[in-house]
Amino acid sequence: MNLLRQYTPKDGYTALVKPGKDGIEFLEAGVLRLSPGHVYRGASEGCEVCIVLLGGLANLTVGETEFVSIGGRANVFAGRATAAYIPPGFKFKLEAIGALEAFMARSESDLPGEPRLVGPEKVKVSTRGREGLERTVHQIIDPGFPAKRLLVGETFSRDGRWSSYPPHKHDTSSPPDETRMEELYFFKLDPPQGFGFQRVYSAEKKLDEAYVLRDNSLVKLPAGYHPVAVAPGYSMYYLWVLAGEPRNFIPREDPDHAWVKDR
Repeated sequence: MNLLRQYTPKDGYTALVKPGKDGIEFLEAGVLRLSPGHVYRGASEGCEVCIVLLGGLANLTVGETEFVSIGGRANVFAGRATAAYIPPGFKFKLEAIGALEAFMARSESDLPGEPRLVGPEKVKVSTRGREGLERTVHQIIDPGFPAKRLLVGETFSRDGRWSSYPPHKHDTSSPPDETRMEELYFFKLDPPQGFGFQRVYSAEKKLDEAYVLRDNSLVKLPAGYHPVAVAPGYSMYYLWVLAGEPRNFIPREDPDHAWVKDR
């Protein structure tokens, strides 16, 4: 099972994740790139959709609701995200004001609602870990957000640090100790020639893979522990999208490595 995809930037929408492949049940996702003035039209149909603007400025129309001149960060390292949440049953149009790059994720939903804009001021920022494990986490769609299955956020790590560490997993439904939520990570690196590594493994080691991460890499995480490291001298970003039902995220740490937190 190869859980790694490498996205090659090109105009239009590029699908990277589809349900029914590589253990993914709920998530569908891809990257959208538009030249200035170009338009993408879509429909949420029986899904909830989250659009995260990675870079650029756009107008978004969802049904009768208009969000004008949203976004504006030059790239993912230049500020907090702007995102839009679209419930089931809406047609939408995204118009690029300048060059635009966005990540689109969707999952089946029957939860009604209204379109919502998550501006930079609504993104919740926290620092987690310390020393070689320190990273900054930006929560965009958190557990308190009225969604059916999706949780969305961004993590920033740099200079040889580890993230998603101690390793954790969330592939078994056994509350209150763990809940099952599949996930994906989409990576950017600064400078873009940088690299990192991710290990994806299960407790019994039936799954045990290591991947070289580059700018625009995507890793599907249907199961297993999944720690990440970035090379010294570089900054790493990854957009994470989780989907599950129920939508209460409870990870379980690898007991072999949990002690690291308390050293």
